[in-house]
Amino acid sequence: MASDQFSVEEPKKSGGGCTTVIIGCLVFSLVLAAIVCGVGYYVYLNATTMVANFMESQANELIDSSDLPDGQKQEMKQQISRVAKGYRDGEVSLEQVGQIGEKLAKSPAFTAIPIEVARSKYILPSGLTEEQKAETTKELQRVAHGMFEKEITEDELKTLLDGRIADLDAEGELQFRDSVSDEELLSLSEAAKKLADEKGIPDEDFKIDLAAELKKAIDEVLKGPSDEVGDINIDMPGEEAPM
Repeated sequence: MASDQFSVEEPKKSGGGCTTVIIGCLVFSLVLAAIVCGVGYYVYLNATTMVANFMESQANELIDSSDLPDGQKQEMKQQISRVAKGYRDGEVSLEQVGQIGEKLAKSPAFTAIPIEVARSKYILPSGLTEEQKAETTKELQRVAHGMFEKEITEDELKTLLDGRIADLDAEGELQFRDSVSDEELLSLSEAAKKLADEKGIPDEDFKIDLAAELKKAIDEVLKGPSDEVGDINIDMPGEEAPM
C-alpha cells in the first residue's frame, strides 16, 4: 500500500503532513478491520456510531495537519464525512469501506505524494530564484505525470529522491530530511528532468487534485465506475483547489 512505502520519521516533521493524508483516507479500513477481527461480534454490532465518529475525527485531524491548500482540505473532509455518515446510517457497508481504501492505495495520485512533499516543504521556502523554483516544480510535476500514466515506477521515484531530499532506511522506506540545501534541490531538478525526458513525459506543468481523486474513489465504489473521462488535475499547495 502507498502508505507503507513512504513514511517520515516520527520525531521529524518534514513531509509528515502530506504522507498522513493517505493514512487519514485509509483509516476507514484500518479501524473497521480491527473491530471485526479483534474485538468481537457484539462490539461490532454496537460500535457503528463510535467507530464512524472516531474515524472521521482522526481523518480530519490528519488532513488539517497536511500541507495541502485549504480548499483541498475542506473538500477531502467533506468526502470523509460523506462516507462516515453513510456508514453510521447503514448506507455504506464494511466491504465498501475496504474497497475505497484499496482504490486509494492504488491511485497514482496518492503514490506521487512524495513529489508534493518536495514542493511544499523544500522548494517553496528555499533560497532558489523564482525561475529556479518554477523550473524545479515543473520537472517534479512531470515526474508526477509519469507516475500517473504508469510510465515511472515507485522504485524509480525512490531512486530519484534518495540522497537528495530523503534517505532510504533499512526497510526501503523514504525518510524525508529536516532540511535540504539549494544545491540538493537543483540536483533533484536536474535528475527529475533527466528521468522525465527518458520516459518521454511532456515538458509541461501537470497538476493533481487529490480531493478529486478521493471523491472519484468513493463515487466508483458507491455509485459504480463512470464512463465519462474527465480532465486530470493535480492541485499543489499554494494553488486554489477547484470547487
